[in-house]
Amino acid sequence: MHRLTTKPESAKTTRHDQMNAKLAKTRARQLDLALSGKVLESARYAAKANLIRAALAGVTLVATPAAADPTAVLTAEISEEIVQEHRRVTGSLQAVSRASVAAQESGLVESVLVDEGSSVRKGDLILSLDARRLTAQLEEARAQHANYEAVVAQRAAELEFAKLDLGRVRDAHARGAASERELSEVETLLGVRESQLEAARRVVESTARSVDLLEIRLSDMEVRAPFDARVVSRHVEPGEWTEPGRPVVTLVSTGTIEARLEVPERYASSVLANPESMFVQLASDGRSVPSLDVRPVADVDERARTFQVFVTLDNTSGELAPGMAVNAWVPTSDESLALLTPKDAVIRDGRDAYVFRVDGDDTPEADKTPVTVLFSWGDMLAVTSQDLDAGDEVVIEGNERLAPDAELTVAALTSSSSR
Repeated sequence: MHRLTTKPESAKTTRHDQMNAKLAKTRARQLDLALSGKVLESARYAAKANLIRAALAGVTLVATPAAADPTAVLTAEISEEIVQEHRRVTGSLQAVSRASVAAQESGLVESVLVDEGSSVRKGDLILSLDARRLTAQLEEARAQHANYEAVVAQRAAELEFAKLDLGRVRDAHARGAASERELSEVETLLGVRESQLEAARRVVESTARSVDLLEIRLSDMEVRAPFDARVVSRHVEPGEWTEPGRPVVTLVSTGTIEARLEVPERYASSVLANPESMFVQLASDGRSVPSLDVRPVADVDERARTFQVFVTLDNTSGELAPGMAVNAWVPTSDESLALLTPKDAVIRDGRDAYVFRVDGDDTPEADKTPVTVLFSWGDMLAVTSQDLDAGDEVVIEGNERLAPDAELTVAALTSSSSR
């Protein structure tokens, strides 16, 4: 039963101002939580704001031991879900690929087309060197190649003529019109023509390889991105002379990024059995990051007694950077059905823990109920209790001042679990 209280006008004014200030503060906190995506906590503050509004309308909930008036509380519902115990481990982000890109030719830097922080796609031009000398050498090699191809054509024609001449002399020799010496000279000349043609063909092959090499060297005067990346360092400027192997820029890959985690060896069996159950959160704001692949490395460090797990994360937005700290939650048990209760509902007394279950409909009372806490599950706790069932309501606001069997004025809040 609610009870109206009468106070002096000045006291009412002071109380009204205080409650208005409290309402404004509560609504501001509710908005901050809502913008942060903390739906459950935002709803709790919304319920608090409603209670304050009711009080401002002239209804004051009085709970004094002497009068045994109901205590105003906020409750949430116990749920039952399939959950899995996880433990937190720490790690950091690292690039999937990191490269100090170098030129393969020496030369004068003609232009640098990227700056630190620039994004590049695979194949994009990063830097170009002065290629005038190589271009001239390539044109000369192509001209030589064309000349030797002409020599090959000439040698082939000479060989055909030598074959015809040999056939003519052989006919004459068969009729007695040509001597053995003449026949021998023509056969020798044919062999010479064959050797000359073969030599010319080899020279053509050599000049072709020279042309190919110069074309490769000319293409190497342009340095291109080997993968999608962001430039983190730029090491040369236009006008500088660079040598083969000297880094010109340092790149880190984009699109995906890896979390490198150090996991205690006692979790090895469950992690290796259920790697897909891991999930990663940013240490800065607790935001979860979608994982694309999990690669446990079954090799334990003998000193640290840990093993490494690499988790590939989606970084399409580019918000993640190498070196950022992350927290990962690794599975340490099999999936099982458990009761979930909001963390604020559980009161700990040394090693014991309990909740206040709302008992009764017409006259709700606080039923002190022991629970065994199993593990955290986001904003919830997985618990076991012989006296709790899914759907029971437990007190999450005002429970710290309750006594067993106290009468309650209830504002209910439907809870939902989240990782």
